Amino acid sequence: MNFAKVCVSVVAVLLIVAGCSSPAVTGIKVHIQNSEYNEAIHLADSVIADGEGSNPEVWYWRGRAFSMMRIWDEAAVSFVQAYELDPLMAANLSNYWPAFYNTAAGYIEEDRTEDAVDMLTAGSEIVPERPEFDQMLGDMALNEGNYDEALNYFETSIELAVNQEQELRVSIDEALDPEIAAQLETERGRMVQSVVLASYNSGAILKSLYMNSEDEATAAEYMNEAVGVYTRALEIDPSSADLMTALAEFYILSEQYEEALAIYDNALVAIDSGVEDGWIAEEDAADMKAGVLLTRGFTYIEMERFDEGIAALEECRVQMGNTYQVLAMIGHANFIMENYNESLEVMGQLTTMDGLTNEEYANAWYMMYANYIRLEDDNDALQAMLTAIQYDGDNADYYEYLAQTYSTLGRNNQAMEAMEKAQSLR
Repeated sequence: MNFAKVCVSVVAVLLIVAGCSSPAVTGIKVHIQNSEYNEAIHLADSVIADGEGSNPEVWYWRGRAFSMMRIWDEAAVSFVQAYELDPLMAANLSNYWPAFYNTAAGYIEEDRTEDAVDMLTAGSEIVPERPEFDQMLGDMALNEGNYDEALNYFETSIELAVNQEQELRVSIDEALDPEIAAQLETERGRMVQSVVLASYNSGAILKSLYMNSEDEATAAEYMNEAVGVYTRALEIDPSSADLMTALAEFYILSEQYEEALAIYDNALVAIDSGVEDGWIAEEDAADMKAGVLLTRGFTYIEMERFDEGIAALEECRVQMGNTYQVLAMIGHANFIMENYNESLEVMGQLTTMDGLTNEEYANAWYMMYANYIRLEDDNDALQAMLTAIQYDGDNADYYEYLAQTYSTLGRNNQAMEAMEKAQSLR
């Protein structure tokens, strides 16, 4: 389980030496002001060894020096010590929350789960307004299969992030300095991301509980709860394709197709409102709308309303261009509708595109193969499957299809070799 380390810019400011600071603390501050971080740490360690270890300022500035060097675990330990010596130090530590988060992420990579939990708990106590701590605790609980615990953590993370996002919107509107407004907008984006991640994970848990529930009333409760989680998150980020798809899946499972489609209509309206209110740029709105259209097209296809799905995807294609997702969905829809030549044309464009992954190229050639088979063009089907195998040579299914095609063409020895290869990969 990997967690991305959080990188924040630590702004260097002039250090005003307070009259109440000890000479040692003053010396540490001066070293930091001069970017002499190792010297600051050495002086702090000397002072602590000489009996000034009960001074929270020494630990605080020691943590500051380590944070400037991105040595997060040492910074976090120092900050925790400063807080334990004087809880009022929490006011100075709010900007250094990444030290606790990144240290916990490092502990997880080292399989030090208990240390990670302790660090996240400490971070949450010292900087209680940050949603990232509960987000990570929820992820840990989810990976351990503790669903109820994970849901509680995610709910706390969502509440914190929603509150922060609302407060940041007000601050952005009131900001007179463009640079400050930009910094606040970056932070607001971080809160939006927290809401989306925690909501998506909560919904995934609720979906699992819904699918495995044998009681209809209990299943309905899980569905209603998931719908509430997704709906609230989409109010914060109306352009999230992951959330829209997840919510639409619930509606499709319960055959509430019109509700599923209404999600996308609401998202498009919300994006336009965001542009009018000034918090979504025109160029960003275009990309957001394209994502909505892509997901709506996928939903139509899931509902087997293929003509409408292709129409939505073609509209998306106008805005996004010929991306892999768009072309693959259009090709798949045409295949399902038995429009094999149309599907071949689209998939052929994919096979000549630059920059796709090996898996994407393999999938495109596989769809070429499937279309050729339906058109009873076995020779072209054979070449398409051989090309797919060039991109994904460990796919047992591909070798079985290859064996079937060789057999159809009367090339029995090669069919046997292909089947033996398929079995060896199983």
